[in-house]
Amino acid sequence: MTTPSVEPHKVGFLHEGLFPEGAAFHQSIGRAIELRFDEALARSEVDRPIQLIEASGRGLPNGTAKAVQDAWLQLADAGALVILGPGKTDNAIAVKPLFEEYGIPTINFPGTTKSRGEYGFQYQLGALYEDGPMLVRAIKAQGFSTVAVVRDKSPVGNEYFEYFTDACDRLGITIKADAKCSPIATDFSVQVDTVKQSGADVLVYLGFGAVLVELSATLRKQKVDLPRFTTTAGLHFYSKSPEEKKILEGWVYVDMIDEDNTVLRHMSDEIKSRWGIDSFSTMFGCLYDMATLAALGLSYATVYTPEGVKEGLDLVHHIPSALGAQGTVMGFGPYERTALKGPDYLVLRRMTSETTVRYIE
Repeated sequence: MTTPSVEPHKVGFLHEGLFPEGAAFHQSIGRAIELRFDEALARSEVDRPIQLIEASGRGLPNGTAKAVQDAWLQLADAGALVILGPGKTDNAIAVKPLFEEYGIPTINFPGTTKSRGEYGFQYQLGALYEDGPMLVRAIKAQGFSTVAVVRDKSPVGNEYFEYFTDACDRLGITIKADAKCSPIATDFSVQVDTVKQSGADVLVYLGFGAVLVELSATLRKQKVDLPRFTTTAGLHFYSKSPEEKKILEGWVYVDMIDEDNTVLRHMSDEIKSRWGIDSFSTMFGCLYDMATLAALGLSYATVYTPEGVKEGLDLVHHIPSALGAQGTVMGFGPYERTALKGPDYLVLRRMTSETTVRYIE
């Protein structure tokens, strides 16, 4: 008697321009998802293999909202029980009406609160409502009292600025300049001149971070050497060339990796052993964690439908995460749509000319 074949669970991944695609994705950062789905089957967390299906749409700020919406719909039509992505605020806002209308749980990873919903599960790769206040506390602790802000003219920049200014008001920090820029700008001479003229103690950049190298280069050119703070925009550091990393040296920023996190070390060791890849980074940890959430959502699903997986995700609680300081956990619940929990799921680090190190106040 032959054993009947079993169809795999389908999990969607939405490419929006954050990562390489195709073979380059699977031979690099996609290994984090592959590892965790393999572990889910080996640990009997799921009763069948998990198949990752992918769709691409070049999203905002360089592409269009429609491209991301079309990619999400492709994954829905292909039978995804749960979708991973998008990770940019603008694109998450664009697909929210779709996952709410179609009823497919979507584990997204931007910083905005606007990505949450009945079917919108947010894995906070940074938090627009927490990054800014965290920077203000660090600035205050250093004895500074005035800041100059350069920020993206975008939903990301606007939401960051809202929470940042509230924290400045509470802690007595004065904003002496507010210079806006396009999230794809290449010329920062006007903004940097505004910063120079302000006489502020500190520079703060609030935005997605695609312009951080260009802003840093202009600061050097105009000999502006203020202490520099930014949000999880600083995560772009990990994808930069050696030359660009030297330009970025000195920024203090919000990150989520911690050398003492045992889950992150396990993931990194396994990927190194299997594929020879150095994966001790925020983006690898993010994808590993989201794969964990998807696998457990399938494991706890009341029935193998998108609705059943949504109910399964509501049952995921207190799972150790790869990102955040040791002891950070993740999970959801009815009407609870933020994955990461713990006082230190966000940490401050400083960029050197080659790597990042813990920031010591």
